[in-house]
Amino acid sequence: MGAKMKAFTIGAVSFQPELWEPKKNLRQLLGLIDEAAQCGAQVIATPEGILDGYITRELVRLKIREVDRASKGFDQRLARFRRRQVALAKKIKQTCLPALHKKAAEHGVYLFANTLDVRRRDAVFNTTFVIGARGELLGTYDKVHAAFEVTNRLGKGYPVFETPYAPIGVLICADRQFPEAARSVALGGARILIINSYGMYGEGANERFIRQRAYENGMYVLFCHPRETVLVSPEGRIIAATCAWEHVLTRSIDPAEAVGRGLFGNPAMAKTYCTPETSLGMYRRRYREELKRRQEGAW
Repeated sequence: MGAKMKAFTIGAVSFQPELWEPKKNLRQLLGLIDEAAQCGAQVIATPEGILDGYITRELVRLKIREVDRASKGFDQRLARFRRRQVALAKKIKQTCLPALHKKAAEHGVYLFANTLDVRRRDAVFNTTFVIGARGELLGTYDKVHAAFEVTNRLGKGYPVFETPYAPIGVLICADRQFPEAARSVALGGARILIINSYGMYGEGANERFIRQRAYENGMYVLFCHPRETVLVSPEGRIIAATCAWEHVLTRSIDPAEAVGRGLFGNPAMAKTYCTPETSLGMYRRRYREELKRRQEGAW
């Protein structure tokens, strides 16, 4: 609990990005970042796939899923999509990301922006780029729990990013459904968790997920989706939210005062939850066993 923390204004921007239209999406994103910064935001997050339009949602329509592998023409459909995906990821990296670096430096803000990333041998990842207040790249986080995204490589590990306000961790969409993912971020020292998302949102299961992840780890959770942004306190309470027609959320928080008030704030309880030495290996074994049972039709 020795992390340096101080009060600041956290923010998020949200809108429905267009498929395969990075330049259009970038123009809207830059304008909303301006608006959030003018409202005092010092850390700003985006939904998942904000520049590419979250093209993974096309996989269902195009029948490019694990369940489609045995269908006629699957390899050809996959190859065509992959060519378009790689070209789009390269375009984003060359023409759009530099504009985000410049915008972060212009306002002196930290950006947590999610889109595609392409790397060696044209490997594509679902990635959140963390850009510092001087426009420098602080690092990236790649989506871990995304087996349904058959065209993307899966990430490894849960990095935590230092800011002047608090250490911040990142999860992407489906990652939030796994308690060990958020726990790994917390054990890595994060006091605030940003979740870039595109899929499920609103009341019901999603709200339960994000409130529980906040409470059981005693940290703020900022959930950013094209349809809404929700900020949850370390006690698991929703303290700010937007509606579908609102595109910017900003809220002043003081992590030094609040962090640790959930389950993690009780040292005796926290010790019985899990430890870095035992939790990850145990969860990985259970996950592999469960996945194997499902593949063998035991469910």
